[in-house]
Amino acid sequence: MSTTLSAQQRFDLITRGLEEVHDGDLIKAILAEGKNPKAMWATAPTGRPHIGYLVPFVKLADFVHAGLEVSVDLGDIYAFCVNYKHSLEVVSYRTKYYQFVMKAALEAIGVPAIRVNWIIESSHHLRTKQYFLDQMRICALATQSDSRETGEELCNATMLSPLLCPGFQALDEEYLGVDFQFGGADQRGLFAFAERFLPKLGYKKRAHLMNSMLPGLTNGKMSASIPSSKIDCLDTPDVVIKKISNVECDDGEIAKNGILGLLKMVLMPISRIRLEMQGKGEGEVIADRHPFSSEDAPEGTLFTIDIKADAKDGVVHKHYRSYEELEQDYKEKKLSLQELKDPVAKAINQLLALIRESYESNEEWRAVEKLAYPEPEESSPSTVVPYDVNFCYPVRDLSNDRIKLTPFIPSVHSSSFFNHTNPHPEVYAHMPLGPFTSPADFTVNFFDVVVRPNPTMTFYAVIDKTRPPAEDTEGALAGILAYMNTSTVNQSTEIGFVITFPPFQRTHVTSNAVGLLLQYALDPPAKGGLGLRRVQWQTSSANGTSMRAAERMGFRKEGVLRWDRVFYGGGSKGKQGNGKQVPKGDGEDLGRDTVVYSICWDDWEEGGREKMVGIMERR
Repeated sequence: MSTTLSAQQRFDLITRGLEEVHDGDLIKAILAEGKNPKAMWATAPTGRPHIGYLVPFVKLADFVHAGLEVSVDLGDIYAFCVNYKHSLEVVSYRTKYYQFVMKAALEAIGVPAIRVNWIIESSHHLRTKQYFLDQMRICALATQSDSRETGEELCNATMLSPLLCPGFQALDEEYLGVDFQFGGADQRGLFAFAERFLPKLGYKKRAHLMNSMLPGLTNGKMSASIPSSKIDCLDTPDVVIKKISNVECDDGEIAKNGILGLLKMVLMPISRIRLEMQGKGEGEVIADRHPFSSEDAPEGTLFTIDIKADAKDGVVHKHYRSYEELEQDYKEKKLSLQELKDPVAKAINQLLALIRESYESNEEWRAVEKLAYPEPEESSPSTVVPYDVNFCYPVRDLSNDRIKLTPFIPSVHSSSFFNHTNPHPEVYAHMPLGPFTSPADFTVNFFDVVVRPNPTMTFYAVIDKTRPPAEDTEGALAGILAYMNTSTVNQSTEIGFVITFPPFQRTHVTSNAVGLLLQYALDPPAKGGLGLRRVQWQTSSANGTSMRAAERMGFRKEGVLRWDRVFYGGGSKGKQGNGKQVPKGDGEDLGRDTVVYSICWDDWEEGGREKMVGIMERR
């Protein structure tokens, strides 16, 4: 594609609005020679694509406008390896579904899908012997830690297959012959992996460009695995309006504001692209794509907001030529969140209507959807679905006459958990987590990121059956605790994240809850247990209450791990460290010494069980 832009104008267009640009000089050098750089954006066809995918597609439109050769790499092998619970056949259907959605999404923005190369990863994975050998060479150079450190998706992987994925994405740069790879800021670790290992294979280093992540509707990032956080590309107008209307955020607040995120990263950039592409030749732009502005808007308007004034003035039109102008009005409370919701929902529905039209007119797409996603999403807030299905051992309710432990389900327990702990931030004083700002903050930024995908960890809600039923038909929520750092190979686990709400402390709750976890972990299978060999308990050396509880319940002290953990910013978060000053520290980052205790199977069999039962009955 030819362009009349200068090399600097092309570079500015390629990099505008990005969060990070690594080795941009590599791109500048190609542009200076009058050549067209080759760009790649990769995605793994796993969960259903949502409107967050329009953020990178805005940049793909910029790349096309700048005259680049652009490729979308659909990582089918990557998707199978990282989400191995689905068969290769299902992944192949999802790959086709992604192609349909993304082509329709690009055309909804205003760029013909033919302007992009659509490549299925396995087409070059399986084509040459050299690709396989290069993957083996990376395996011989990289450690497991190198792979795990590439991102949250892999940091807790227990299967082998996900650890191969960073090599796949790195080698795609070489085998597709691109000059730079573009992706979200969550790809930072994968890009660093490619920058490190491709030169070790004798291949050239590529530039890497990253966009910011679109905030979700429920705080955190928009995620395919969290239905309430996203707008699906095929959501109906009524569903879009409902999701937008349910967004909550204080007026004037900017951070993690899902409505402002949609304006800043999706709607206004699309308007800008449509304005810039007007007058381009046929085949370079779809002509009937217009900015999200009213007909009477001044030239250059990117977004129009209709505000209902009093009966005399009727509706007032506010026209914005930049997002910064709109954000400033919001900061100064000249615009409210409520006033933004209707025009944003209207604009999104205009955009998605174009995608839905493509879907409705494409029989193959509709058929593939049923094969790619045979089970409906769990989108109802009232739906009770355990988040702990990934745990490496069976998860079930554990109960006696006073306490029940049931899998912690955010849609059921998060609000009550937050309401109990929010007035008592001291419960987090010795823990790396918390305090949290809202139930959504706990769910989206901790539970769905740290707990849900981790097969070595599962959380339980502690129900006090001696209290009137509240969150559970059998009693009231009294706290949480977890199995963590669990190993099926070593037949071991750890009891951690023990939080008992202040009204339930110094009662039967903690001892009975811990006792039930010990019984399930250490009792032999013949008695309904897992038959593990070791249960660990770790606590801060400054947490005397926790140490006394461990010793009272029969745990043996094994030693102290000095400077075991860092509480970043702990000084302002109410954390308690080890009381030792860090050299040249500012007092905000605190260190923790960790005391390690354990009960092993032989301790349990030689009187440990009877001791624990006695404690449970007395408390």
